[in-house]
Amino acid sequence: MIKILKIFGFLLLFVLLIIAYVLISSSGLIGKLPQDFEIIESPRPQIKNSINTNQIFFGDLHVHTTFSQDAFLFSLPVVQGEGAHPPADACNFARFCSSLDFFSITDHAEGLTKEMWQDTITSIRNCDAVSNEDEKDLIAFAGWEWTQMASTPETHYGHKNIILRDIDKVPEKPIGAGLSGLDLMIKHEAAPLLPLIIDFPPEQIDFDFLKYRSTTYSEPFCADLEDMNGINCKEKAENPKQLFEKLDELELEALVIPHGTTWGIHAPADSALSLQLFNDQHDPERQRLIEVYSGHGNSEIYKNFKHAVKQDDGTYLCPDPTDDFEPCCWRAGEIIRQRCENEEKSCTAEVEKVKKDFANDISGFLRFGLVENATPEDWMQCGQLKDEFLPAYTYRPSMSVQAALASKVKEKDVLNAFKLGLIGSTDNHKARAGAGYKEFARKSMGDSWGAKDNLTWLFPPERGASFYSTGGLVAVHAPALERNEIYNSLYERKVYATSGERILLWFSLFDSKKGLIPMGNEVTTSEEPLFEVRAIGSFKQKPGCPDYVYTAMSAEDISRLCLNECYNPSNERNKIERIEIVKITPTTDLKAISKNIKDPWKTFICDDKGEGCSVKFSDEDYSSSIKSSLYYVRAIQEESDVVGGDPLRCEFNEVGECIEIRPCYASGPDFDPKDDCLASVGERAWSSPIFLTHPMSIY
Repeated sequence: MIKILKIFGFLLLFVLLIIAYVLISSSGLIGKLPQDFEIIESPRPQIKNSINTNQIFFGDLHVHTTFSQDAFLFSLPVVQGEGAHPPADACNFARFCSSLDFFSITDHAEGLTKEMWQDTITSIRNCDAVSNEDEKDLIAFAGWEWTQMASTPETHYGHKNIILRDIDKVPEKPIGAGLSGLDLMIKHEAAPLLPLIIDFPPEQIDFDFLKYRSTTYSEPFCADLEDMNGINCKEKAENPKQLFEKLDELELEALVIPHGTTWGIHAPADSALSLQLFNDQHDPERQRLIEVYSGHGNSEIYKNFKHAVKQDDGTYLCPDPTDDFEPCCWRAGEIIRQRCENEEKSCTAEVEKVKKDFANDISGFLRFGLVENATPEDWMQCGQLKDEFLPAYTYRPSMSVQAALASKVKEKDVLNAFKLGLIGSTDNHKARAGAGYKEFARKSMGDSWGAKDNLTWLFPPERGASFYSTGGLVAVHAPALERNEIYNSLYERKVYATSGERILLWFSLFDSKKGLIPMGNEVTTSEEPLFEVRAIGSFKQKPGCPDYVYTAMSAEDISRLCLNECYNPSNERNKIERIEIVKITPTTDLKAISKNIKDPWKTFICDDKGEGCSVKFSDEDYSSSIKSSLYYVRAIQEESDVVGGDPLRCEFNEVGECIEIRPCYASGPDFDPKDDCLASVGERAWSSPIFLTHPMSIY
């Protein structure tokens, strides 16, 4: 039965992806922009920039249009999607719906044709040119996503966004990671026959799919050719080292930003970012930022747990649960045990077998089918980081931001470490840059599949749909809204992340000679450090849109794209509830990093009377410990309703045990299209760290 379910699942996904490419080939999205989607050629009201004072600007550096394969799949009517969202939509949404200061389009390079890439660059340039250089209202950066996945921790590097400084100097084609799982399915020799057997209205089947498939997948990779003269080929870099080398060869000034690192759908169970510190898989000049939060959840926290424990013979055992984490292999056994108890029989052997089978199929497709007739509710909180702010689905702790910041590796007498600034973005797949300005419409403003009604006939219910939010933002301290100033601040890590709210945050180190040194800096000192934090809550929102939006956009586009709600701030701000400080002492003992992460190290409760919260603190132990350390800040607002704020919606008993869950379905008979899965949580901002190097530290 399990094998049949797996085969059916693969076939269903295969068929759906083929449908996507059949329809994308006939939609007008390949080779040209549809005439109905144009960039609005009027700017927002101008922002008056102070010449000498740093300001805070908000942006989104992770946005997909329907030029991305997965985005197009979930835009199709067959999965109740909204339809096409090409690059022009990303520009118009960022300018008028979310009122951002800057954004980038980062479609998956592996699926971009040359024409689609050229259309994207043209759109980015046209978007940026709407306002002149002296009075910019929106800066558009060119970029793409390098999308890599592998089945072993040693070969898995994950997803990374490449953001280019210039829009006039761009590569002829983006650099992908080679064929992904989706591309391998489309390239398969059986693909031409699938349009003939799909049960779908025949007038919508367009056999230009075959032409698309032939054109796209008959192109060789440039790296596989001895002579590229006159041959159109695709660029690939199979690992980060190759990616960095190709960017160097092209003399492209670019940032490479890891994202979605803890999301278990992508990463094998034992994946660790520290593995990328070996063999030149990390470039500190390019990889200077990491996306701590997106619409796919929070990747900040490290906890010392495992989904399964690897044995010397290569097999896996199921670990026991802890207060922070319950392995799904253990929960599988509990489901079987409960059934046995209801039937008043013993089934210890059956319980142990399903735990072992699950542990050894920990990253397998449809592994939850190992327990027949189990519902999503039966699995409770398994596989998830408990009691933390919106953690990513099927959490991989060693891929977290804290794990990266806590890790050092000595290789060939060289000490490698991550010095990463923290940013947020959305990872929105409907061209909605900065979608988290209001908490509504979770299937349009977030990434849960579909955007309309019930998908009862197509998809089974699944827990992953519960873990999508409306996404985050990156905030930049810069003198002015100007391309080079914004890029320089990104490079210098004068940035912070938010969970979507425009919280204002400053974090600085006092230096007796240099004065205030802002977040993101590296400082060598033996003195006791003194820090200052200031945070001001975001503006509460008014319904509807500002007047200038109604002047610039048609009523149809305001409804279609903004869903009749825009960033529309009132004069009242949310209050800052508390400030938390995290201290990390990086170590080369990668098995003991949990001992070197103090979270929270200090907590300050705020008495915010509408003017924000300010605190000062020092570290009395720094000088005597003779250990290099880093510090970053979380500023947490008063609680408010957030899409996906409590993904599984546990009901707790009197001793605090979760006894029942209500997942946020995206489909199935229990899906409620009016349910935005709202829960009250404290939205937050994460500063970039300040890195202190003690001159007497051994490492």
